[in-house]
Amino acid sequence: MGATISRCFCLPRRGQPLPTLPSPALEEEFCGLTDDILEEIFLRLLAHHGCLRRVSLACKQFHRVVTSRRFIRRFRATHLDAPPLFGLFHNYNHGDSRFIPVGVDGTGYCFAPDNDAGQLLVSGETDWNVIDCRGGLVLLQTKNRLRLLVLEPMVGRRHYLPPPSDKSLDFCNAAVISTYGADDDHDDFNSHSFQVVFVSNNLSVGHPTTVYIYTSQTGHWRNAASANVSSVVKAGRPSVLIRGVLYWQLIITHGIIAFNLETHELYEIVVPVDMFEDIHDLNVNIVAPKSGGLGLTAVAGYAFQMWTRHSFPDVDAFHADASSWELRKIVRLDALLPLRNARFGTPAMEPGRKRPPVWIMGIDEEQNVGFVWTRVGVFALDIDTMKFRKEAMEQR
Repeated sequence: MGATISRCFCLPRRGQPLPTLPSPALEEEFCGLTDDILEEIFLRLLAHHGCLRRVSLACKQFHRVVTSRRFIRRFRATHLDAPPLFGLFHNYNHGDSRFIPVGVDGTGYCFAPDNDAGQLLVSGETDWNVIDCRGGLVLLQTKNRLRLLVLEPMVGRRHYLPPPSDKSLDFCNAAVISTYGADDDHDDFNSHSFQVVFVSNNLSVGHPTTVYIYTSQTGHWRNAASANVSSVVKAGRPSVLIRGVLYWQLIITHGIIAFNLETHELYEIVVPVDMFEDIHDLNVNIVAPKSGGLGLTAVAGYAFQMWTRHSFPDVDAFHADASSWELRKIVRLDALLPLRNARFGTPAMEPGRKRPPVWIMGIDEEQNVGFVWTRVGVFALDIDTMKFRKEAMEQR
């Protein structure tokens, strides 16, 4: 069980019906501005879906400019390095809303996708698990793991694909990677190019962990790498992408498996076996500290722990040495977050409880922000500074 972060460009779509249009007087007010001048102005807006959405609703001329193919290509290229955070997809409460919109555009407006553009699942897909999300793409998998779906929620496109034919279904996970670049001839009206990285392993002797890559341009899987690791990959937990390397957690050992997208090296990062003893699996997460290196967070009860590893020696040494993890901080979340509520009080620690009283639903790998579930709501927590804001209301 896991949750994934959607960070993407959400631009108005050409041909999308407009609500009640403004009066002709408003359009005449801007008649002196050409489309080229307006385009230069709109390129300098904040790279947030709410801004352009409002612009597109102002008048027909504004709508025409911001939905043109040229503007969309230029806007993507201009803001490619800083796509806005859009929301959180999760696997909890199947059949209900699977999406939590987060972030505001400076006016307090938090945008959730319209049903026609942002509908996540259709009939027959409500029990699929969301296993990854990145670059405006969502990756889902059936419970029996026999089918994968790459979804573009803002435009409603679906790409169905089978997993690699010779993989093990016992223990597997996958990641989706957008291969769109600034120089690509791509816009919201053409299919999004992507890769799916699939990792598979089992506990049988002589069966190494294997990584396969699917490319949307070819429509085929290929074997990319194999290696022997100490455990098996944790199914259902989203990957984390840090500086061109994908990371997944391993079960039992809480170790990490890493795959370099450029060199196709596959290796294990060892974690001391007693580092996260008696901590719920939901509350151990891979993170990317802004100071560099690799991090792990854990929440034991209300105690938030942050561990980091800064050295990156060669692969063999990295695999062999588990002593360089350092505990950087311990913070009491019940003291940091406003968890007391007139209706609920402070959430109690319940023995035998299946779900911990607070847990991290997902990680924004680009900003190193964790989304913390509590009985009084979901909080966005900056893991480096421990600043927070409330994103969703209390659970009922």
